[in-house]
Amino acid sequence: MASIKESLPEEVANKLLTGYEIDQSTEDDQAFERVLQFGGDVSFYAGTFAFAQGLEENMPVYMYRFNEPNPWPGPWQGRSTHIHDLAFLFQNFSDFLSGAQNQLAEEFATDVLSFANNKEPWQNWTKSRKVAKVIATDRKGMKEDVPEQTGRRKFFVDLANEVGLDTLRGAFDRFMTS
Repeated sequence: MASIKESLPEEVANKLLTGYEIDQSTEDDQAFERVLQFGGDVSFYAGTFAFAQGLEENMPVYMYRFNEPNPWPGPWQGRSTHIHDLAFLFQNFSDFLSGAQNQLAEEFATDVLSFANNKEPWQNWTKSRKVAKVIATDRKGMKEDVPEQTGRRKFFVDLANEVGLDTLRGAFDRFMTS
């Protein structure tokens, strides 16, 4: 917590810690998970957004938000996590997925193969028309690429708009090396 408070303006640090529900009373296991959420947001969510902004003027950008929960028992069951989309893409765990999940995996793989073969897999993302394909059995489809539509943390986007993605990334990096 001290590192975050030293890296960001006080109000921003407080909003970030409150948003991730981290304070002095947070148990270590819970704090660890919430720090991983911050790391995921700053590394993957913010990263895809930054890449999209930089690339869309030169080539089509196709954004997706993988929201399908992990079906397997363990500490990450019920959550969508980094790399989980690869199990759906490569379909090497299809025997362990429900019928709806297998259908979603096949659609996702078809879309990625279309992209790899220079075909438009879905509507492209632009600065003036920010859209993302949400990949989840319960609410899939094209959505406006805003937290309320794509299942991301709104407070994180608000903080990024307030201080910038680079500032949030720097705070996370300093935290990890402190």
